[in-house]
Amino acid sequence: MPTKETAMPARHILLPAMLLCLLAGCGGGAGGAAADASADAAAQRPPRTPLPAPVPVPTLAQVGDRLFEEVSLSASGKLACASCHVEARGHSDATGSFLPLGGADGTHQGLRSSPSARYLDQAGAFGFDAQGRPRGGLFWDGRANNRSEQARGPLFNADEMANADVAALATRLRALPYSADLRAAANLPAAATDNQWVDAAVTALARYQADDARFHPFTSKFDAVQDGRTTFTAQEQRGLNLFNDPQRGNCASCHDSRPVQIQPGLNRALFTNFSYHALGVPRNQSQATANPAFFDLGLCARSDLAGRADLCGMFRTPTLRNVALTGPYFHNARFAALEDAVAFYATRDLDPARWYPTVNGQALVYNDLPALYHGNVQQGAPFRRAGQPPALTAQDVTDVVAFLRTLSDGFTTAPAAQ
Repeated sequence: MPTKETAMPARHILLPAMLLCLLAGCGGGAGGAAADASADAAAQRPPRTPLPAPVPVPTLAQVGDRLFEEVSLSASGKLACASCHVEARGHSDATGSFLPLGGADGTHQGLRSSPSARYLDQAGAFGFDAQGRPRGGLFWDGRANNRSEQARGPLFNADEMANADVAALATRLRALPYSADLRAAANLPAAATDNQWVDAAVTALARYQADDARFHPFTSKFDAVQDGRTTFTAQEQRGLNLFNDPQRGNCASCHDSRPVQIQPGLNRALFTNFSYHALGVPRNQSQATANPAFFDLGLCARSDLAGRADLCGMFRTPTLRNVALTGPYFHNARFAALEDAVAFYATRDLDPARWYPTVNGQALVYNDLPALYHGNVQQGAPFRRAGQPPALTAQDVTDVVAFLRTLSDGFTTAPAAQ
């Protein structure tokens, strides 16, 4: 039997439904008209101008790249880091030059040649090993412990960029057209001090050299051979054998040819152990050393090593990577030709008249070092005593030089034949 609910008259059900339909119709009609009007208004409004993309803050390395080329950081307005560390020359001296003239008036001759700025990240701070031997550091005398300290030195050297003091350099930094980039990259405060500006600049220079692959490319033929991508010629292989032979060239005893870890997954030879030696290199009669009473004593000329007579005449062993590009050679730029630099090792004490001036038929050996310190001069292979045969013949020298030329960056293997 139907309940009361099922027996409800039909009109009681239809009336609410009709009301709902009417309400829906009213609401829908009004909403549609409003939406159309809103769309028309939006179509008539001009398009919004998009907000400009945020300008990226340059990195310290990017600013350092610009500072490296910046001549206005020098007192003369003519000298930049790149003036003495030329990329095409392995970031070393320009072709055929000792050092560009520097100083406040651009007439000063520097004392030492510019060592390559490449492959320095593994040098470490200067110090003495367990046997008391000096190692590490940057510059020929190791006085800088890292790239930031190294970058600071030439900026204030009276013979180089010759800034009188921190305030003078900070003034030049603030005047740079991209000083805002340096401020942003280094996060300098609005009221940055002179010291903060200079610290930011040398940090940027250091970061640039540490980050930019051009300062540690490892793209020589030697590297390609180690990777199995090419092979040495017979002459280059003979040169390498002589280079490593402890009784012949003995070059690897200081210019280590064994690979070390550069970073995880990358092992490469640095061709230096960052040690120090007195080699008895002949004097270079340049403007800087024309005074016969002056001697560049290397390590013992440092104020913190004064009195260490056993260190006099010692200079840091440079890397031989790019050595075919980085002449002139040795700390005093005495030799222009790589062949002469290698031959000097072979015949220094066998044919001294070839290398040193003579007086009354007597060669003035080790003439760039006072006689008091001649006992510091390196002996042993490849140096031989008078009467002994040379450790390297003329042909050996040629072969070693052929090998050394494989250490230049930029080697590319020939494309495979089609």
